Amino acid sequence: MLNDIPTSRREENLLHRIRELSTLYEVNKILTSTLDMDRALELIVKTTAKKMRVKACGLRLFDKNTGEMVFKTAHGLSQDYINKGSVFVWKGLYKEVIMEGKVAVVTDVAKDKRFEYTKKAVQEGIKSMLSVALQIRNEPIGALSVYTDRYYLFSRDQIRIFKGIANEAASVIEKAMLYEERMENQRIEQELSAAAKIQANLMPQETPQLPLCKIAARNVPSRTIGGDFYDFIIFDQQHLGLVIADVAGKGIPGAILMASTRASLRAYVEDPHKVSEVITRLNNVMCRDTRPEQFVSLFYGILDIPERVFTYVNAGHNPPILLRDKQETNLDKGGPILGVLPDATYMEESIQLLTQDIIIFYTDGITEAERDDEQFGTERLKECVIKNATKAANKIVENILNEVSEFNVNSPQVDDRTIIILKEIP
Repeated sequence: MLNDIPTSRREENLLHRIRELSTLYEVNKILTSTLDMDRALELIVKTTAKKMRVKACGLRLFDKNTGEMVFKTAHGLSQDYINKGSVFVWKGLYKEVIMEGKVAVVTDVAKDKRFEYTKKAVQEGIKSMLSVALQIRNEPIGALSVYTDRYYLFSRDQIRIFKGIANEAASVIEKAMLYEERMENQRIEQELSAAAKIQANLMPQETPQLPLCKIAARNVPSRTIGGDFYDFIIFDQQHLGLVIADVAGKGIPGAILMASTRASLRAYVEDPHKVSEVITRLNNVMCRDTRPEQFVSLFYGILDIPERVFTYVNAGHNPPILLRDKQETNLDKGGPILGVLPDATYMEESIQLLTQDIIIFYTDGITEAERDDEQFGTERLKECVIKNATKAANKIVENILNEVSEFNVNSPQVDDRTIIILKEIP
């Protein structure tokens, strides 16, 4: 009981506690003055060295992937000592500090076998050392250590204050980490938003208006930026190019590959009569300039508007479906996906379009939309088009996307969805 303790002892304990709380209050006030990580770490070591009245203070962070205790910053230590070599958590005193949660007290660094780089420490003038773990939610993230230039026996009060400083430091590091993470997320969001605007501008802003053919198209990315794209290329009054593609990868890497593929294709489409040649050249460039895991499935076709002839090459893409009197033809002639086989050859095919023909161009985000492990599939896609066949092309596109969304209503959209409808009219 408190009353059983002699008055002089109670007063001494009270003074120790007041000194401890005062120290921690001052430390907290100093350390919380910034959320910048580098500045926070500098303040931690400088303030700790001052409050503990020691030669130096160093801070290491624990790399869970490598097990290394990475020296992040120090006050009062030479650069030569800081760069002395790697320290790992599974040996030496940091094994006790990080893995066992102990306070490591080294009275004489020259004689303590737990201490690594003894020679360097002696050259640095270090005699004693005290180290404690930095923890966030009871998980060690690093260690804070102080060094003296005389042999020193740390008291229980000093160790308690030092542990309190370490707790304050860990709290500041956590806040700085959260702040950096928030700032990084905001930066990424801004970059993604800018990339999405650029990507949207690469898509056609309107569909071509043709006398005997109606075209409608939509792209619904699964993320801020996607890997699908489509394009319309107007050569002259008689020829229209049509492209739909799905690139490997999502996010920024997929968007970069998409933009590169689109730019390369447009660079080669000088002559509307050389469909297979364009795709062959595009494939050779992609095989040369992209990594093995970067590839593109792409469908490219040219519509001869007066003759109503559609010439195409399918480079490993989902075969567009030609519906004629409820009969279907898959437009699958061509060759492999782009960017894999440098010497691949591509065949082209021409089809004569008739009144009321409908061609459905799509990416696998349409047919592979899932519900309870069941995919939307090409049969549902065809049925949706058939029952809406009398409607305008833009209405068909709208109804397809609505049906896919309803089918997939309880699951997240995991892939981009792109659909083009080409409808011949009398």
